[in-house]
Formats: sequence, structure tokens, C-alpha cells
Amino acid sequence: MSEIKATDMSGNPLQIGNFVEYVNTGTKGNITEIISDHEGTWALVDKTDLYYKTEILRKITQVKENEIGEKIFSRDEINEVLEKQKEASKAEMSDVSVESGG
Repeated sequence: MSEIKATDMSGNPLQIGNFVEYVNTGTKGNITEIISDHEGTWALVDKTDLYYKTEILRKITQVKENEIGEKIFSRDEINEVLEKQKEASKAEMSDVSVESGG
């Protein structure tokens, strides 16, 4: 089976592993599969698990760190966030100003 030749909206060659953007919605992800049928060439994008026609995708060469994947937090960072949430919930649940009607 021959390799499928795919290009983005600007004519840039696309291949599995490329980071792309679906420009209509701003959805970004990595290409995990490229297929071709009688309607055209399609790329499967990992973030949505949907196929997009390659001519409506834009290849992105410079990727911001927060677009690639998950951020790993240290135990201290997680504990700090949880402590802040705990303190905020104490203030929100106060019944100091509750008055009963009668």
C-alpha cells in the first residue's frame, strides 16, 4: 500500500504526528491517522477523535507548552490549592449573618 500524500490549507505536507488546527473552531491536536476515500483525504485528530479534511487544517510548527498535553503538579502545589479551597469554603459557609423570620 502506498503512502497517502496529504497537505494542509497552505499546501504544507501533513503526516502522522503533526500538530494541526481546525481553523473553523480553533480545535488543535495531533494527527494520529491519515486516510483517503472518494471524497478526499482525511486526518484523525487525537483531541476530538474526529476526522477532518486535510485542506481545512492548518499545520502548526510552533506549539505553546500548554497546548501539547497535561501539566504535572507536585504534591506541594496540589496541597496548596486544596488548602486555599478549604479556607475559602470556611468563609462561604459562615452563618453569622443568618436571621430567622417570624
